[in-house]
Amino acid sequence: MQGLSRREREKQNRRNEILQAAWEVFSSKDYADATIDDVAAAAELSKGTVYLYFESKAELFHSTVEMGMEKINSIVQEVVSSSDDPVSGLREVVKCMMDYSEKNMGFFKILASGRSHFEIHAQMESDGDLKARIIEMTFRSVAIVAELIQRGIDAGVFKQVNPEDTASVLLSAVRGFAVRRIIGPDDINLPEKADIISDILLNGLRTSD
Repeated sequence: MQGLSRREREKQNRRNEILQAAWEVFSSKDYADATIDDVAAAAELSKGTVYLYFESKAELFHSTVEMGMEKINSIVQEVVSSSDDPVSGLREVVKCMMDYSEKNMGFFKILASGRSHFEIHAQMESDGDLKARIIEMTFRSVAIVAELIQRGIDAGVFKQVNPEDTASVLLSAVRGFAVRRIIGPDDINLPEKADIISDILLNGLRTSD
């Protein structure tokens, strides 16, 4: 927040506080059951203050989803930027994403909710700016991982594959485990499953001839 005035920083901090409270509320309640009153109580603010920053529950919900996507992209970008070895870098990307998923399971509960899916897609169809932002962040995730895969191809350690397609497979695998963690047995530990995704992606399923 460099370059912002004190007032602007305070407003940004307050907005972030509301989003964090909304994260907790939407993680514990279905979209239909969650209310602005719930968010205000979680943030220890008045309902009117919340409405100063967000016009509706729908806007607050979508901003919460965007915040979660931005966090994931930031984590993955940091790993990719600091990695010199594509193989270990890819493993670290999967590990960090699975760690994030385990620690922020509420976010994936939000995304996995049937009502949430309906709400997100309905709003995207009526709000072109929101749709553009969601699409940009989704493709950003793919592009970040694809960059690392392309490095491996250029270095000769990965096969000549489509980097974007391969990145999409990796991200889908992480999301799949997160959903399984939500609807399946509680004893699934996502960080412990990171090596499974990495090994299958890097080594495949077939035994050597």
